[in-house]
Amino acid sequence: MPPNFFQKPETALKRAQELIQVGKESDALDTLHDTIKARRYKQWTQTHEQIMMKHVELCVLLKKPHVAKDALFQYKALTHQVAVKSLETVIEHFLQMAEQKTEEAQKTSIEKVEEIDDLDQGDVPETLLLSVVSGAAAQDRMDRTVLAPWLRFLWDSYRNCLELLRNNAQVRVARHCIFLLRLHLNQIQKHQHLAHVVKLNSPESLSLMQETRLCQLDTAIQMELWQEAYRSAEDVHGMMQLSKDKDKRMVKPASYVNYYDKLALVFWKAGNSLFHAAALLQKFIIYKDMKRSFTADEAQEQASRVLLATLSIPDGADAPSDLTRHLDIEDQHLTNIRLLSNLLRLPIAPTRTGLLKEAARLGVPEMASESTNALYKILENNFAPLRLAQEVEAQLKLIDRPDHLQYVDALNEVVATKALKQISVIYDSISWNRIQKIIPFYNEMELERLIVDVSKHRFVKAQIDHRSGCIRFGAADATLAGGVDLEEANGFTGDDTQLGVEGIRAHLEVLYNKLRATVELLDGDKRMETLIARRTKNSKQETDRILERRRKIEYYKETSERVKAERSQQAAAELAKREEAKRAEEMKRLEQENIESERKRRLAEQEEVQRKIKQDQLRRMQNTAIYQAIVREKGEQVFKDMDPEAVLREQRQRLDKERMETQRRLQQQDKTFDHHVRALLVATVNGDISKTEQRKKERREKWSRVRPRLQVQKLIRNLVLCMVHICNFSRRN
Repeated sequence: MPPNFFQKPETALKRAQELIQVGKESDALDTLHDTIKARRYKQWTQTHEQIMMKHVELCVLLKKPHVAKDALFQYKALTHQVAVKSLETVIEHFLQMAEQKTEEAQKTSIEKVEEIDDLDQGDVPETLLLSVVSGAAAQDRMDRTVLAPWLRFLWDSYRNCLELLRNNAQVRVARHCIFLLRLHLNQIQKHQHLAHVVKLNSPESLSLMQETRLCQLDTAIQMELWQEAYRSAEDVHGMMQLSKDKDKRMVKPASYVNYYDKLALVFWKAGNSLFHAAALLQKFIIYKDMKRSFTADEAQEQASRVLLATLSIPDGADAPSDLTRHLDIEDQHLTNIRLLSNLLRLPIAPTRTGLLKEAARLGVPEMASESTNALYKILENNFAPLRLAQEVEAQLKLIDRPDHLQYVDALNEVVATKALKQISVIYDSISWNRIQKIIPFYNEMELERLIVDVSKHRFVKAQIDHRSGCIRFGAADATLAGGVDLEEANGFTGDDTQLGVEGIRAHLEVLYNKLRATVELLDGDKRMETLIARRTKNSKQETDRILERRRKIEYYKETSERVKAERSQQAAAELAKREEAKRAEEMKRLEQENIESERKRRLAEQEEVQRKIKQDQLRRMQNTAIYQAIVREKGEQVFKDMDPEAVLREQRQRLDKERMETQRRLQQQDKTFDHHVRALLVATVNGDISKTEQRKKERREKWSRVRPRLQVQKLIRNLVLCMVHICNFSRRN
């Protein structure tokens, strides 16, 4: 079918609704899917969200998770930068619809089984034959028919959404609200440089991841998927370490308490009582630090459980098993132990002895209940093999808490093993009837199985003699019972190599002693005669050899004493030289100390004199104006703390400031005076100019009056002179 393209997304949505109304949901889904995939719609609008809502509803209705996955990835690319919240809304709606349909399918499956149309035909031969052949109940068959497809659809939906949201920091809340699985953490760590990736330095992201894995661990425990629970515990530990590396305050003590509680349950279900007890002890330590004031009930309950779990650890729990040693995979065993220790945040692998010592250091036995404390004393402090089991049984009857009763079987086995060890130290053999009375926990077959197991694991060297009706202890038949010597009368090491070496050595010693006795018995007289003849023949040489040896010994003694005396003298001389050098160095040091102390004393005297001079100068300065100015501006305490030179410097600064101010004021006054003088001069000049002009005017007027007369006088004078010259000229002639 060719794809349907519309000019607008609204048209495609309207067309899909019309197809749904006429019952063509598949065609409507194709229409919406083509619209989502169309490249022409590059800009997100609210209509796109409505199209996706209708699209995922049709995908759920038609059970097409892969079509929904394709559309969600297309919608993610469309909303990546502009509408991340819309993507989160669509995903939540999709998952909500899938969960709703799954719940409806579950109810339908139950209702169909309960419906029987004809009571007389309820169990027809065909139905009975089908149930016999298939071996499945009606409910199981109905679940496979009705519920299983929806469960598969829901599972695929969860996986697709996780794949969609793995590298998107904007929708990390939605990612943690869906099916909580362990995915994509490695990819997130590898791509921290990208902008949109979930940042592992964000407290919110780390908190959500940690909550995810804790919920996953709780779910695995509820479903009793212990292997998955162990993996989830590893994930929780990894997230706690990651959070702690980022910020130590992010991981709260309550989270560690919950983590150790769940981990202890996982170890118990796995049969690892050693690490179960270690987890409970770690939980007790953190719980005690978190709640400084323990209530009596809390302290007793926690301490009793820790002590019972530790006491129920069997012997050899911290050693590799026989199969591990036989397959030569002890390195793998040590690696596993280190991994489990890391889960408990322990620097070294725990042991039963170490856990008991740590519990005693923390005062756990004293905080535990009376019956548990008594049980601890009986098992760890008493040596009473004939009464041990009866005393322990009496204390175990006092335990009534359900979470404490789970340790009873393990404690019975530990007590029985310990009783057999202690009995093997005292007895070479003991009757079967008596051993049954000493260990009343088991019947005859269970007790025989226990003895075989402890002998197999080399805790006790024992063999059951059915003909005599007794148990024989010791190393008479080490190849059958196995084992090595008791270690401090408490047990055996259980080491195969040590067992083989010990058996061979004992066998060779017995063989050597018997062969030596046989040789002495057969050739004793002849060997004695030979030795006497050899002694008689070599008596002089032997005497000379002994004398020579004595002389050499005396010479060696004298030489060694002389050398020793010389070394002693040399050592004494060197010691005296060192002592002399030490005394000289000490004298030099004392002289330096005296010089230094004298220098410090003189310096102190000078400082005291300077201080007194300073006080005297300050006292004299109190009558000056500078004192009043400093006190007024800064306070009297500041003046007392000031140095006289600082006061003088302050005074000089103030005087300089006053002088500069005076100069400035004088300059200003001079400038003002200059202006006045200039103005006066200007006024004077203006007056003189007017007077001069007046005088010039008067002089012009006067000149105009006098000038004609002067001109006449000048002409007359010139005429007279001419007449005189003429007379003189004529007289000469």
